[in-house]
Amino acid sequence: MLVTEKPTAAKKIAVALDDSKSPREVKKGRTSYFECKCGNDDLVVVYALGHLFELMQTEKGWTYPRLENEWVPKYEVDKKATNIKPIIALIKGLSKNIDMFVVATDYDIEGSLIGYLTLLYACKTDPSNAKRMRFSSLTESELRNAFDNLHELDFPLIESGQIRHEVDWLYGINMTRALTLAIKKAAGWFKIVSTGRVQGPALSFVAQREKEINLFLPLPYWMIQVVAYHNNKELELEYFKRHISTVSDGKSIVESLSDQTAIVDKINRRTVTQLPHPPFNLSSLQSEAYRHLGYKPSRTLDLAQSLYLNSAISYPRTSSEQLPDNLDLKAILIGLSSMKTYADMAVTILKGPLKPIQGKKTDPAHPAIHPTGEKPTKKLTPSEQKLYDLIVRRFFSVFGEPLVKDHLRADIIWENHKLYTRGLQIQKLGWAEYYGPFFKTEEKSLPDISEGDSIHLSSVKAEEKHTLPPARFNPASLLKLLERENLGTKSTRSRIVDSVRSRGYTIADRFELSTLGYALYETLDHYMSVMLSPEMTRQLEKEMEDIQQGKTDRDSVLAKARTNLLSILKEFKEKEEQIGEELVKGLQRYWKETEELGPCPKCGNGVLRIVQSPKTGKRFVGCSNYKEGVCDQTFPLPQKGTVTPLEKTCPYCDHQMIKVLSGRRTWETCINWTECPGRQEDLKALDERRSKQSKKDDGEDSS
Repeated sequence: MLVTEKPTAAKKIAVALDDSKSPREVKKGRTSYFECKCGNDDLVVVYALGHLFELMQTEKGWTYPRLENEWVPKYEVDKKATNIKPIIALIKGLSKNIDMFVVATDYDIEGSLIGYLTLLYACKTDPSNAKRMRFSSLTESELRNAFDNLHELDFPLIESGQIRHEVDWLYGINMTRALTLAIKKAAGWFKIVSTGRVQGPALSFVAQREKEINLFLPLPYWMIQVVAYHNNKELELEYFKRHISTVSDGKSIVESLSDQTAIVDKINRRTVTQLPHPPFNLSSLQSEAYRHLGYKPSRTLDLAQSLYLNSAISYPRTSSEQLPDNLDLKAILIGLSSMKTYADMAVTILKGPLKPIQGKKTDPAHPAIHPTGEKPTKKLTPSEQKLYDLIVRRFFSVFGEPLVKDHLRADIIWENHKLYTRGLQIQKLGWAEYYGPFFKTEEKSLPDISEGDSIHLSSVKAEEKHTLPPARFNPASLLKLLERENLGTKSTRSRIVDSVRSRGYTIADRFELSTLGYALYETLDHYMSVMLSPEMTRQLEKEMEDIQQGKTDRDSVLAKARTNLLSILKEFKEKEEQIGEELVKGLQRYWKETEELGPCPKCGNGVLRIVQSPKTGKRFVGCSNYKEGVCDQTFPLPQKGTVTPLEKTCPYCDHQMIKVLSGRRTWETCINWTECPGRQEDLKALDERRSKQSKKDDGEDSS
């Protein structure tokens, strides 16, 4: 029996290993498995849906501390995971007459743990007797090779995965309960406020940056702007000091230079050679995808995972920037040459020596991200196509020649003042020709001047500017910081970045701290600063890596984590009342800013609030007097996106205006949008525009 991670992977593995390339899919209710013949072996290929088993506390009571747990079927922890029960039942039934088990999940910490737990609890077999398939792409040749060369299970890797889940469970469950119960004790509310060993430091980074921005004092400075003429052609010149600190110095420079004739003292040419960037690992892919495509790191990971399951690229969760010597680069390029978009570039590269640029970072499990050369088995979505294009072009570029640029500068002097005019010319595109739309630079030729020429300074001004505060984090920059600080893993960091926003600690994607985020950060900083400390989390990460390398064991790391957590919780208990009061104040400010939408237009003395139905989970606007049975005023809300009240009313119906942010789309509407006559006209016009665009797109597709 082969245990895979997802249905798509199961089918690809079954097809690759079946002698006839046509395995039999057997349906069992809502799930299925594959039967195939491989030489003398009859194979059964089953799939999980990610983790089939999760940790659950064994001690009773929704309180803290809770230190004991056990692995149980996921549906016992998450009541919504009803699709897991038939899968576990199917695997249990099929495991009874199996001679050998093979783990064919993704070869990383999570995949190895999924396979191990499935063998132990679903198959009821000893994992030490099982074998392991190791592969970095779902191509037929690599899967076949992985099956022909089976390995032993990597138990240090599995143990590292176990301890990571257990430590995350210990800190996440206990600290979240402690914060939530502190609020309940202070105000009687049940409002879940979460933190964790990585989420805490991530929040701290955002809060510290917000403090820097709020405390930043803009300082004035002056920039000298010079417009000159040479042979009746206008030139813009730079003054050698970019920042002039006082207005008097600025005025003095303007007076000295105005209407003078300067001399071209020297013309400097400097040739710069730039080698290609190394192949993508997950972090650099997420960074480039955000910069060029606007994809959040979590979305990039999802799209890359989809491309991997589509056999289009290699496994994306990798730290490596290197392509191994045994990778058949020629075969990949030949495959890409059969695709119209990439044919010319692939053929050109094949004519030269296939010596790719390599980066410094390595990964023992997987190579750098690269295309497989195979055509995707399913049609790519537009978003997948864009990311695939980025990956293919980066792969092409590592074979390219260096980029050669000429930096030009003319030094222009008048008395003790220096001015410059600059140019940039690309002498040879090299690898940038392959990188195409993802390489951007503006060429600027140096004007037709020579040393000794006279330059008339016709206009000189001192423009006042102000220093700018540090930029707020964006999803890519926060993820990069977590990586630099060695917090989390390449697989979990994007989820941590998303959680800071999704829990209401920041405002939309700007990573501007919300009032709730302020309250949680300031409370933890004042009473429990260890939960914001990257040092504690970094030390835990190191210990988990030591387990993976066989330098320590799971029991000692877990015992140390429990002792540390108990110390934290004991201190928390002593300050629980003060912590609860501080969080309640923050929640009150947060709800007022984000959930209150002004007075009720029906009863007059109630307040409209954004509420969520406990039965359906859907959100809507309701009057605060609804529970008392005084007022039944409600308004529907869009169910997707972040809703923020605006300080204005609708010009059509005079109801409260709101802003909705969903993905990268932002729009404004009123809470009465389903009845408002003006909004209905807007929706009608929007539908007409969409209809016209759809017809236009259909025409372009047919042509």
